[in-house]
Amino acid sequence: MSVLSDDDIARWYDGKSFSADWTTWHFDNWRQWLDHLRDAPVRVLEIGSWEGRSALFFLNYFPACRLVCVDTCGGSVEHAINPYFAALVPETERKFDANLAAFAGRFEKRKGPSSTVLPQLAIERRQFDIVYVDGSHRAADVFSDAALSWPMVAKNGIVIFDDYEFDQMEGELERPMLGIDVFLAATAGQHRMLHKGYQVAIVKL
Repeated sequence: MSVLSDDDIARWYDGKSFSADWTTWHFDNWRQWLDHLRDAPVRVLEIGSWEGRSALFFLNYFPACRLVCVDTCGGSVEHAINPYFAALVPETERKFDANLAAFAGRFEKRKGPSSTVLPQLAIERRQFDIVYVDGSHRAADVFSDAALSWPMVAKNGIVIFDDYEFDQMEGELERPMLGIDVFLAATAGQHRMLHKGYQVAIVKL
């Protein structure tokens, strides 16, 4: 397995601008799940990008990858109700653009709700080897993101769901867990589990 050092990650972030880090602590798991694809021309779909920290992982870790980033660039419910993050939302898209500027030509920014953008990608007959679901935390939205992207996941493709154990909103309808559980039940027999913890990772059979 290839090595991913703290120095490597620091280089990825050098000169970039971020307001929070919800991502780096997952990189060791991602390396374990994705290392076999490192030198392949993988096609990655990221649903929810914020300021581009996870996108930087994909673009740096997979030198030959092509990435599609789907985001409203308007934040989500928990951002709107938190004054600190509400104040950051207007700068999010600018930071994303600046943080990924060096990778122009290797990624697409598809700005809009995933409920609109994912069907567009499907109509374009896109296929992906890795899908990262990290958009809205509402259960119905997470289920929708998974269901709409699932036909575009290639055989042996990997889907990673973030925030399975997210607990910062009251009520299960406002958290990802229910949406993920319902999707996994609906697609039973079509995937195998790689990991289940704060994130859930599955392989499409």
